[in-house]
Amino acid sequence: MDKKVSHGLIGEAAVYAKCWMHGIPTYFTGHLKKNFAGSDLILDTNDPRRKLWVQVKTGYPTRDHEVYLAMHREKDLTESKFTADYVVFVNLDPEVASTHTHNGELDFAAFKYYIVPRDDANRLFREALQRKAKRPKRDGTPRKLTHGEVQAPEEDVAKYLDAWELLKPSDGKRITSKDRKNTT
Repeated sequence: MDKKVSHGLIGEAAVYAKCWMHGIPTYFTGHLKKNFAGSDLILDTNDPRRKLWVQVKTGYPTRDHEVYLAMHREKDLTESKFTADYVVFVNLDPEVASTHTHNGELDFAAFKYYIVPRDDANRLFREALQRKAKRPKRDGTPRKLTHGEVQAPEEDVAKYLDAWELLKPSDGKRITSKDRKNTT
């Protein structure tokens, strides 16, 4: 199995398990992309008519002190990438990600979870992509953004590390990073 594909599925399963460990009722969308475009998990709220949508992006950083966000396309410079209420960026330990052999050696210690509200996720992603676009290639020519990954400095996303409380709204409303600043 291709590791990038398996990492994505493993990341979704790990977030699903961690949500339940934190008392957050969570359900898979079953990859029914037509019905749940841009969402991998559904969260219950106290309002039975309101659910929260979560997109999971899994990868590993290729540079020290950076956090993997997602793969990109050229249109991500002008359009919002994420539509779910929250995005969980799951970062695998780079050494573990490149050497594991699907024989059961992965455990929760190999993962870092950044739980980010949609608007903040789109802002962080776009800022990181713009930085990448401005950086010329080694030969000095402009960089094309047709395919590749986006990473952000750790300090840009540090406040979202293990922010599971963002997924626990009591009234069914989205919690913003501004709300989080007021509680931490």
